[in-house]
Amino acid sequence: MDESQIIHGCKSGDRRCQEALVHKFAPRLLAVCRRYCIDQTLAEDALQETFMNTFRYISSYSGTGSFEGWLRRIAVTKSLEINKKFLKINLFPIESEINPADVVIPDIYSTLGEKEIQLLLEKLPKNQYIVFNLFVVEGYSHQEIGEILSLAEGSSRALLSRARSSLISMMENQYQYKRYPLAHL
Repeated sequence: MDESQIIHGCKSGDRRCQEALVHKFAPRLLAVCRRYCIDQTLAEDALQETFMNTFRYISSYSGTGSFEGWLRRIAVTKSLEINKKFLKINLFPIESEINPADVVIPDIYSTLGEKEIQLLLEKLPKNQYIVFNLFVVEGYSHQEIGEILSLAEGSSRALLSRARSSLISMMENQYQYKRYPLAHL
């Protein structure tokens, strides 16, 4: 069954198509949920709610744009809702931003693997981690992040800047790489 058949079948309530959709997208969506949830159990709850909303609102999917992208947005939203509900994450607004000219970039990116990068990301404060993932991984704009998290757009930018600075500091401390000023790149 191809994706368009699955979508059409799900819109008409076909159980086989719903099962096919779950089997096709569950692993990738669970990975998305896991990025935003503090543990596997909450990620699985978010995934369950993602599919519940998918089947509830699939008739609103117009067919324009990526279906997987539509599913990912639902997964991100559900994951963030679960975090707010169960973990009471304080995504407080931050007024000051970091000047990009003051940021330095270590010569490390070519040597770190995906697993090492993920471990560093998980050490970030949760609010920075969430904004970093929404912006860098999911491709949301600061305006969209602000709407999703009930933050000012500037607060989203500041959290992203702090996340980047924190990552650079962690890389520098953990891996002791040479720093290069951003202005020279």
